[in-house]
Amino acid sequence: MKSCKLGDFEIFWLNGGEFELDGGTMFGVVPKVLWSKKYPADAGDYISHNDNYIKLLNYPLLVKTPDSLIIIETGLGNKMTEKQKQIFRVIKDWDLPRELKKLGLKRQDINYVILTHCDFDHAGGVVMHNADNKEELTFPNAKHIVQKLEWEDVMSPNIRSKNTYWPQNFSKLKGSNNLQLVEGDFTVCNGVQVQHTGGHTRGHQIVKIQSKNNIAYHLADLLPTHVHFNPLWIMAYDNFPLDVIKLKQKYETRGIRENAWFTFFHDPSMYACKFDIQGRILNKIDRAVAHNEDAQTKKMPIQDLNVRKDKKVTLSCPDCLLVREISVDKYMGRKHFLKVNCPCGTAYGVNLNFRKHYRKQVSIGGYYTYDDIVSVVNTGSSSSVPINCRIKNISMGGLGFTALDRMRTQLGDTLKVIFTLDKVPPETIEKNVIVRCINDNYIGCEFLEESGFSDRSLGFYLMK
Repeated sequence: MKSCKLGDFEIFWLNGGEFELDGGTMFGVVPKVLWSKKYPADAGDYISHNDNYIKLLNYPLLVKTPDSLIIIETGLGNKMTEKQKQIFRVIKDWDLPRELKKLGLKRQDINYVILTHCDFDHAGGVVMHNADNKEELTFPNAKHIVQKLEWEDVMSPNIRSKNTYWPQNFSKLKGSNNLQLVEGDFTVCNGVQVQHTGGHTRGHQIVKIQSKNNIAYHLADLLPTHVHFNPLWIMAYDNFPLDVIKLKQKYETRGIRENAWFTFFHDPSMYACKFDIQGRILNKIDRAVAHNEDAQTKKMPIQDLNVRKDKKVTLSCPDCLLVREISVDKYMGRKHFLKVNCPCGTAYGVNLNFRKHYRKQVSIGGYYTYDDIVSVVNTGSSSSVPINCRIKNISMGGLGFTALDRMRTQLGDTLKVIFTLDKVPPETIEKNVIVRCINDNYIGCEFLEESGFSDRSLGFYLMK
């Protein structure tokens, strides 16, 4: 858990869940060729993407002052259905009560909850499911600070906002004494103030935190990550985009002039930072702690599971032996490692194997020729001239190799690959293959007519 001092205050970033959104929606009209240089779609310690999705944190802030405990944002909550988790690609579950417990606190200790706005990823933790699976306020003794305009839109959402203002997130707040509606700027407690901005939503508000001469601004979805510093880099989710541009110019200039910190709710690499006028980072509180988390992950028990035909696996906790079945179809082609948090408190890792057949990593010399006369004509090569290669992996369904000269090999080409198995006694294998993938000098091939499955020599070799 990351924290920092701000004068007499202390700020903690808590786990409010992690999910994934399309990168284009998070950067609006900014071309991917630009934003992907600063926020790669394949970045992150959980996942490797080929589909334009990016990882986003939902990290509520706990502000601890000498007199009060304030939660800013509440994260995803624990009420999402499995379908909602799949749609929004949740990769880390919400866990605010346990996060508070680590600090020696209970959720009943919180005095104030500030909602900058009421989108599901910010307000999902207002109401939680308890141990009996019933809804209750997560912070039952806290005043929940919401702009009056925002609350009006929550109660009467339009065709656009009804998809993000979920009624279940406010079921126990509506009509309760815990709800405190404010209009414009409002001092929550000594050193903590909300300021109405609009922009992202009609009732969006930001938070100014000040202790002595130390200042931090939580601009919420006006500045979701440090990469969004450019005033023109705004989200497709912004309801009033031109207002957002002006607001970013205003508050970024003000914060830089005041030497203020900017805190982030969604940023996967940065908790907070200070900018100069060009947007360069002068000081930062980043996720260097992730290296320690990686070290802990390596110490976790790891299970290797083969994905069944129905795209499901059966998880079994190594401590409490709790068994549960989950669908992993949404991870196919993009993520093969899961970190599982069991209700008993044990964390363990799962390697997902989506392959139909076991693949053995090897390093075997060989060569290939063009077996298809059409390929020979198209490439101008001669099928009688072998091309040296090195076999890198073999399965019963195909193989992959690196070539010294690709000879303009194309997807769909048919080749004849010859190599000698590194066993005693050596045995030469000759296979007709079709090219299925090309990555630089690596060529992945599938055996033609399932020729690999009738090859006993290859089968016994792969078993060893």
